[in-house]
Amino acid sequence: MGFKVKNLKFTRKGFTLLEVLIYSAILAISTGAIGTMVYMTSKASLKTQVQNELNNEMYFLEETFRQKIEVSKGVNTISGSLLELEMADSAKNPTQFTLSTSTIYIQEGSGEQLKLNDPTKVKVTALAFSPTGPENLAIASTDHYAWNDQVGWIDFAYPGGNVKAPSRAGDFTGLAYILSDQSWIALNCLSTETCAVNYKVSSDLNGDLSGWAWSENYGWISFNCSTDESCLSFTYGVTMDSNTGELGGYAYSENIGWISFNCNTGGVGGTDICDSYPPGYKVQNLRLRTIAVKIDVTLQYNSPKSELSVPRTRTFVFNIITPTK
Repeated sequence: MGFKVKNLKFTRKGFTLLEVLIYSAILAISTGAIGTMVYMTSKASLKTQVQNELNNEMYFLEETFRQKIEVSKGVNTISGSLLELEMADSAKNPTQFTLSTSTIYIQEGSGEQLKLNDPTKVKVTALAFSPTGPENLAIASTDHYAWNDQVGWIDFAYPGGNVKAPSRAGDFTGLAYILSDQSWIALNCLSTETCAVNYKVSSDLNGDLSGWAWSENYGWISFNCSTDESCLSFTYGVTMDSNTGELGGYAYSENIGWISFNCNTGGVGGTDICDSYPPGYKVQNLRLRTIAVKIDVTLQYNSPKSELSVPRTRTFVFNIITPTK
């Protein structure tokens, strides 16, 4: 008995146009989604790298500033992006920080300048050093005399006078002492028993002084021609150097004339007369005897892409642990 094998025919069915379009759309969407995920992951990774670069650089600068400031003896110069420290180690004295072309440099003693950052990676776009401590600073015990041709020496650190100069914009307080007749000059009505007449000597952020002082013996003393509105007749004024705390220039009294605050500018036309008054004279506050240094620094990742070059600013304050200046 035989079996008859029936021929089987297999028919292949193709994709319809609609199916092709659907599959193509799904593939395109999937490819786009994957591409977006890859792009976002790459972008997030790059941002993380940038943040790490900024964090590492900021930490390095913070520790470098801390180590140098805390062991210093004091500040020689502090102004803008310049800080010069006096160091106990003669090989590292002085130690200086400066900013130039987006780069912070350190120089210790007579050694070469060393870069603290690589500006091709992380730029320093701003750096500012400033002293911190008391808002009002005493007058130096070594430099505290002004001079007037009529009454002679005027002492701004005489015991009991308690003269204080503002460390930045602000008002002077206290009393200066005229040695020749043992009388006082009040720099602020708050330093006397009454403010029935409100007067004071003030400094602006640029160190330009203005306002009135008062003497029972000699009357009003103007610290700037703008105070007595005489600038059209002659220009004068007292200044306070923001770096050193030295006062300079002239105040004026109708009764005793000019009061000179610094022999470097004490002559006619502001000439140096220090040799005529050995060992010279000047009034200087204790600005450089700061107990701490404030640092404002701004870093920026060096990238042409705006989303990666966002600046980061930090403020540090470090104490001079054993100041001797």
